[in-house]
Amino acid sequence: MTRALATVETISSIAPHTNADELELATVRGWQVVTRLNEFVAGDLVVYFEIDTLLPVDDERFAFLAPRGTRTDQLSGVVGHVLRSVRLRGELSQGLVLPLSEFPELIDVEPGSDVTERLRLIKWDPPLPANLSGQAVGSRPSKVPRTDAERVQNLDLTSFPTTGWVASEKVDGTSTSFLLEHHGSLRVCTRNLELADAGQTQWKMAEELDLVASMIFLATGRSDVVLQGELAGPSIQGNPLRLPKVRLFLFRVLVDGLDVPSADWPEPLRRLSAPLLEIRFPSDTAEAMAAADALVSRIEPDRTPEGIVWRYEGTEPVTERTVKAISNHYLLKHG
Repeated sequence: MTRALATVETISSIAPHTNADELELATVRGWQVVTRLNEFVAGDLVVYFEIDTLLPVDDERFAFLAPRGTRTDQLSGVVGHVLRSVRLRGELSQGLVLPLSEFPELIDVEPGSDVTERLRLIKWDPPLPANLSGQAVGSRPSKVPRTDAERVQNLDLTSFPTTGWVASEKVDGTSTSFLLEHHGSLRVCTRNLELADAGQTQWKMAEELDLVASMIFLATGRSDVVLQGELAGPSIQGNPLRLPKVRLFLFRVLVDGLDVPSADWPEPLRRLSAPLLEIRFPSDTAEAMAAADALVSRIEPDRTPEGIVWRYEGTEPVTERTVKAISNHYLLKHG
């Protein structure tokens, strides 16, 4: 699943700003965006751009963002402004809304449609340090699924089962996947690329933790086994948990493409799991965000945790098997 960075939406409500007469609060899906007074009314069609989107400032529609700071994407060379969660005169603002009329290329698009590709937008991913980036041998293999989870603000949580979910602490690190193919070769991937075995931290971690032994244990017959997790620690994403060394926090195990319930993981992998939480699946966005903002890290209790991930391990069909709530406190603190 590729993240929808830009969608055509309808503004569901407009509310007064609590601390600025010239500003208002627009609600789009579960997101709040600060806008100029009388810029929009409820029911207006807009293009909504999510946080983490890199908006190219050579597009005149986004050029006004350039004075607020730009970043350059290493892969594409695109120079743009990265949307972040911010407080504007005391009110939380997440993302950007622009009138649909500014995008004639989207005139035929229905509300709710993902227009990320049509607008050629990319997600901003901070560059990996040299000890993690290494030498790529190709794209992430198809046997390894993307690790993105959908945010609660983009979902109608009332449409999901209320049971069958396992909650865990979300760790802010770099996504890492390990694939043991049925013929016995180990492959290591970042979020998008496969890495050569050239001494990178990911490969050293696999050896140090003897991951292959646990993967062989899970492989029955000629199975492919995938472990997915976050590497966190010094030099990674600013090390917000202040870990003294790099650690691996697993959040997903698959055998031949099927999820293995966390209770069935071998003991060595359970010890590497992201901390499990006794937090029920939320009934709505407000409950999810309240739980994320109130969370105390099980890894480093004196640090602000990134949020909560719910992974579905039940048997009912669901449109999303992984849902996350990122703490607004965390976003405002760490960007």
